[in-house]
Amino acid sequence: MGISISDESKFKQNELEDLEKLLVIARGQNNCINLNLVYMTFTLNEQNYDKVMNYFSERGIAMIQDDIEPDVPAYSCEGEKFRPFDPSKIDITMKPLTLDALLKRIRNDEIEFDTSFQRKAGLWNKRQKSQLIESIFLRIPLPAFYFDASDDGRWLIIDGLQRVTTLREFVVDQTLVLEEMEFFPELNGCSYDQLPRAFQRRIDETVINVYLVNPATPANVKFNIFKRINTGGLELEPQEIRNALFQGNATVFLQECARLDSFLAATDGSVKSERMLDREFVLRYISFCYLDLSDYTGNIDEFLNEGMKYLNCADTGLLETIQSEFIYVMESMYRIMGRNAFRKICRDGRRRPINKAIFESWCYVVKKLSKHQVECLVYNRDEVQEKYMDLCEDNDYLYRLKAPDRKMVYMRIGDIQSLVDSVMNADRGNHG
Repeated sequence: MGISISDESKFKQNELEDLEKLLVIARGQNNCINLNLVYMTFTLNEQNYDKVMNYFSERGIAMIQDDIEPDVPAYSCEGEKFRPFDPSKIDITMKPLTLDALLKRIRNDEIEFDTSFQRKAGLWNKRQKSQLIESIFLRIPLPAFYFDASDDGRWLIIDGLQRVTTLREFVVDQTLVLEEMEFFPELNGCSYDQLPRAFQRRIDETVINVYLVNPATPANVKFNIFKRINTGGLELEPQEIRNALFQGNATVFLQECARLDSFLAATDGSVKSERMLDREFVLRYISFCYLDLSDYTGNIDEFLNEGMKYLNCADTGLLETIQSEFIYVMESMYRIMGRNAFRKICRDGRRRPINKAIFESWCYVVKKLSKHQVECLVYNRDEVQEKYMDLCEDNDYLYRLKAPDRKMVYMRIGDIQSLVDSVMNADRGNHG
C-alpha cells in the first residue's frame, strides 16, 4: 500500500522515504518488523511514537520486540573503524591429509568434539550424512577443514564439524547406516563394516585439505579467524566462539553465574541462554568491573576475550569473591530498579529492552558502592528512577549509549555516577 495524502501531512519527506523502505522489508518478512529496526531508523518519542506505530498498524504490519537491544557497530564517534587485529600475525598452514589419518585422530581422542560452545554436532539428518559418504565414494572433493592446532594433541574444529561428526559416526562409532543413497542405492542399510573393501578403501584414501591455525597465532586473531571461517549450518555468536577458544575456569564459571537466581531476577529472565547471551552478560560484568578500563580500545570482542583470560587465570578464592560480588550487585540493582533494571525508562510507560551499555554502566557504579550507599539508593529508589527517566530523555546520553569507544564508555559511567551522587547528596541534606 502506498503513502496516503493524510500520511504526507504527518511526516517529513525523508521520514516517508524511510517508512516506505521499512514497509518493503516488513512485506518480505511475512508482514512483521522488529521494533528495534524502527528505533534505529527513527528517533521515537512521545510526539511521534503513536503516528509511526499507526502507520504500520494500518498497513497490517505486526511489531516484533526483542528484549535485548542490538549491539552497536564497532565504530568510534568519528566513524573510524577499529582494526580488530594485526593481519601479519595470522599463521595458518595448509596440509593435505588422508581421511584415514583424520580418523586415527578421532579414534585416539585427538579432536575436540565438545559441543558446549554450540554450533551443535547433530544438525545434519541421516540423508545428509549418507550423501556425504556417497560423495566420498564418487571421489567428489570435500570442502576444506579448519582446525585450531594450538594443542597438537587435541585439535579444535573451527569449520567442518558436521562432516567430521559424520565420519566419526559412520567409521569409528558405527552408529550410522546409509540411507537414501542416489548413486549406490544397493548400499542402503549398510554400516561401515558391511561395505566391500573397495568402498572402505575409498574412504581411507580420500585426500582432504586441512588448514591448521598454528599455536603462535594470538587469541584475538584466532577469535576473528573463527568468526570469518566458520560456515556451519548455525552461525556462531561471539560468546560461543569465546567459549570454544578459552576452555577452562571461564567457561564453567560463566555458566554457573548465568544460572544464579539473582541474575535471572535482575534481568527478569530476558537474557536467553540458547546462544550463550546470558554468559556474555556475565562476562561483560566481569570485564568492566575487574579489568582496567584504560585497556579498553573500543573493540568489545577483544576486551571480552581478555575477560575470559582473566577468569582462566583466577584461583578458587578469587572466583568465589567475584561470584559473591556479582550476586550482591544483581540483588542491589533489582532492589533499586525493579523490573526496569538495565533498561531505558521512559515516561510513556512502555518497558524497553535490556541494553548492554546500560548493564555495564550500572554494574560498574553499583559494584563500587558501600552497603550503606546501596541502602540509601534502595530507600530513595523512586527518586533514582525518576532521575534516570530524565537522563533517558537526554539525547547526549542516548548517543553515548550507542558509541562503543572508550571516551563514551567513561562518560556514560560518569552519567550514572553523577545520578547516584546527586541522590545520596540530597538524602544527606534531608537527614542532616
